[in-house]
Amino acid sequence: MSVTPKDEKKPYYKIASLEKGLKIIELLSESESLSVSEVAKRLNQNRSASHRFLATLKELGYVIQDSNARYKLSLKMFELGNRISDVQAIRSISRPYMHELVSKYHETVNLGHIEHTDVTTIETVSSKEAIKHDSVIGERSPAHTLAMGKAMMAYMSKEEKQSCLDNIKFQAPTKKTITSRVKFEKELKIVHDQGYAIDDEEWAVGLRCVASPILNFDGHSDYAISISGPIQRMTNKKIQNISKDLKRICQLISKKLQPDR
Repeated sequence: MSVTPKDEKKPYYKIASLEKGLKIIELLSESESLSVSEVAKRLNQNRSASHRFLATLKELGYVIQDSNARYKLSLKMFELGNRISDVQAIRSISRPYMHELVSKYHETVNLGHIEHTDVTTIETVSSKEAIKHDSVIGERSPAHTLAMGKAMMAYMSKEEKQSCLDNIKFQAPTKKTITSRVKFEKELKIVHDQGYAIDDEEWAVGLRCVASPILNFDGHSDYAISISGPIQRMTNKKIQNISKDLKRICQLISKKLQPDR
């Protein structure tokens, strides 16, 4: 009877089913198409288990079946790859401008991306002030509570905006958060008309933010840049000055992302 040494035990955090699912994706990426039996044979697992994994991946949209019931990767994988490429590009282009804004206004600058009803911070440059809010890359927040969320939603296509509004729960992190859909839609119209959005303690008490959207080739927005700081420093006059620079910089970034526009 063989004994597995302690140092060869599987890591406690390892999820076997996830590992098998990803191995199937990797296997399909190397082949034009495969049957259930072929997947099972190549991964040395039974046919029933392979079928369950493939059925789950198909339901999630990661694989499709051809007319011969053989499985292959869907374009969703291609879309995910493109999305990662887009994020890397916009982070690289935006970073120098973000540093410029921090140097001028001494407040934290964030780059965000909207997905469904949440905004994810994908880049941040922190203020050097003692009192500040440090954002975390990967942090997710409800779109309706953030200046960045408002800025992007105001420039969504009509269909995307309605879908987003239909799914927002309008929860209130603070007493100033907008919780009425009607009021929020009016806010989005104002944001669209002026080209920037303000979050006045709507996400966190004592924090005020201003954001502007980065528009893509069709005039819609999936990304935005914001500047945030304590209300004592983020006066109305400062916000007005920031908004002008934010709009200018977001337009420059937009042009760099669409060189042929």
